[in-house]
Amino acid sequence: MWVKQAFRDYYKPKLRRELKRDPTQEECDQRFEEIYKELRLTLLAGVNEGVSLYFYEIGQFTLDEFNAFRDRTEEYLVERFGGGNFKLNFYEGDSFVVTVNFKPEGEPKWHHLLPEKAKPFVNP
Repeated sequence: MWVKQAFRDYYKPKLRRELKRDPTQEECDQRFEEIYKELRLTLLAGVNEGVSLYFYEIGQFTLDEFNAFRDRTEEYLVERFGGGNFKLNFYEGDSFVVTVNFKPEGEPKWHHLLPEKAKPFVNP
């Protein structure tokens, strides 16, 4: 599963420090499952502002919602949000785990989800 690979740098070093040795694959899998059950996600979309690209939160997902599109994430993003630069941020409770970037092609459907401070910069 691509999510387990994306999380590896988050859980494996912590587990190594706790165990004071290299963890087995089974121990890594167990730690991943513990973290996975506590996931919450945010979706950010990139907006060009001058020469910079700023990211704004446009959505949040529960684990159940994520599980529904996990195996077809980019397809889901295009269907629901259209194209653009997206960052899918994963959190274990309040602790940041990792960001996974997506850049699907297509017309953006997410401009209406931007905070007011970002809207003047958007060219619909």
